[in-house]
Amino acid sequence: MDGARPQYSPCVEVSLDNLLHNLAQIRSRVPDGIGIIAVVKDCSYGCGSIMTAQTLEREGGVNFFAVARTSEAAALRKSGIRGTVLVLGYATEEELRFGAGNNVVFALNDMADIDRWKSYGINVRFHLNVDTGMTRDGLLPCELDMLINALKSSPGICLDGIFTHMACADEPNTSTVGLQREKFMDSVAAIRQSGINPPHIHYGNTPATIRFPLEGCTHARPGIALYGCKPDPAQDFGIDLRPVVSLKSHVVKMKKVGAGTAVSYGGNYVTSSETWIATIHLGYAHGLPRFLSSKGEVLIGGRRYRIAGNVTMDYIMVDAGADPLIAVGDEAVAIGSQGGETITPDDVALIGKTIGYEVICNLGTAIDRFYTRNGKIIHHDPGVIF
Repeated sequence: MDGARPQYSPCVEVSLDNLLHNLAQIRSRVPDGIGIIAVVKDCSYGCGSIMTAQTLEREGGVNFFAVARTSEAAALRKSGIRGTVLVLGYATEEELRFGAGNNVVFALNDMADIDRWKSYGINVRFHLNVDTGMTRDGLLPCELDMLINALKSSPGICLDGIFTHMACADEPNTSTVGLQREKFMDSVAAIRQSGINPPHIHYGNTPATIRFPLEGCTHARPGIALYGCKPDPAQDFGIDLRPVVSLKSHVVKMKKVGAGTAVSYGGNYVTSSETWIATIHLGYAHGLPRFLSSKGEVLIGGRRYRIAGNVTMDYIMVDAGADPLIAVGDEAVAIGSQGGETITPDDVALIGKTIGYEVICNLGTAIDRFYTRNGKIIHHDPGVIF
């Protein structure tokens, strides 16, 4: 189907133009001299890591990426990505050996990793994750003396960077960022006083990068903003972000029904008069959340239509009215723009009282992804169905 969207199948459309726009917006908030570590983990939050990383590197000038697993780093290398890749999660001996020869650096999240790494006899470059308040991965500041002593007897293990993660940077008027930053910079100072001077320092996730000066940092580490969502969909972060992904399908059936007809599982939607029900091939198997049942909307012909009844695995229905302006084959947009109307991932998240991260990360991997540049399809990734 090279370049052609399937007529009746759901698909994700990824705007690389909007990706580059968002990168430029983020850069406008970053002080001069501070680089970008683009977080492309977990399929670039559902957008597709290969094409997003290639675009960010080739057209956006990004030369540093962060992923969750070494398999993601390997896929980036296979695709031609040349920049440094930071693996944030656990790595096996085999993965560490791969990284040593492929400009892949690893996160140190536990002191036990040092002894494990030493036992392999591998040269390992790593970024130290300091737990300053997230209480997830990473070393506590009180463990730094042990780390420093361990590094003195580990010549093949190189501390290449130090980072932390801001837990509440998206909360209005938060004091936690300042407290975490103080703990972090004290940790950086302790490392430097020991005679170790790592070249990369970063704590600027999306909300920290947007809202706070990145004092003491060499890099910002944006994630969700690259893909056009706000850290909290209910807040105004004062930055012009454009959604990168759209979720689209088509009307596959029109059915005239009488008053009192129940629609979808559970019969929670009942028609009030004679009307037409439009069936759209799109459901929670493709990433349309079930919490949109009888609440969410889709765009058809540039008009908004409320979902009628429960979202099912592969289909939703809308009530098109007694004199419908809808026909079989019409495009239906659950996330994205059509005519003068737009439904963003953040709009969807607000209905479900969740965040845009969850909405786009849940976009189905079994459906086609089409990548556009300058309004034209330039790449097609077929869905993985097995």
